[in-house]
Amino acid sequence: MPDSFQSPAGWSPPGAQFQNRGALGRTLIGTAVALVVTPIGIGIAAHGSLATSRWWDSVDRWSAPGQSVLGAVLLLLVAVLAAYSPAATMIAGLIWGILPGIIQIFFPEDTFRLIGDIPGLAAELHVALHAWLVSGMVLVVGTLLFGAGVVATLKRR
Repeated sequence: MPDSFQSPAGWSPPGAQFQNRGALGRTLIGTAVALVVTPIGIGIAAHGSLATSRWWDSVDRWSAPGQSVLGAVLLLLVAVLAAYSPAATMIAGLIWGILPGIIQIFFPEDTFRLIGDIPGLAAELHVALHAWLVSGMVLVVGTLLFGAGVVATLKRR
């Protein structure tokens, strides 16, 4: 005779579906990481794409695409973060991509000044970010990140 009772297959205790095993903590940590990594990824990728247009020597030729790849990898990490916390990726996409893109659409003459108001931003990065914002790349990145969060949410259900 067995010493312990074995639960039937597929059985869970009453109320188990309502247990929340650290989802709030996961969301807060994921959101903090996403809100920090997303603008860094966008900035590095934007600077790399701007520098790509100005290859003067072999050093520039390799550093500019390297920056673009590094920025893409950071943005990929934020998208992968959706598996851990879908809300984090959605929030980062909304704050760092969709909202700036919408502001650019409705107030195009103000965005250059708004980017310039960011403290500690180098002039070259200021131009690169504005170029990405005007071209719609920031809106595209934000929409893709938001979409990754939506897909991860739907996949969990």
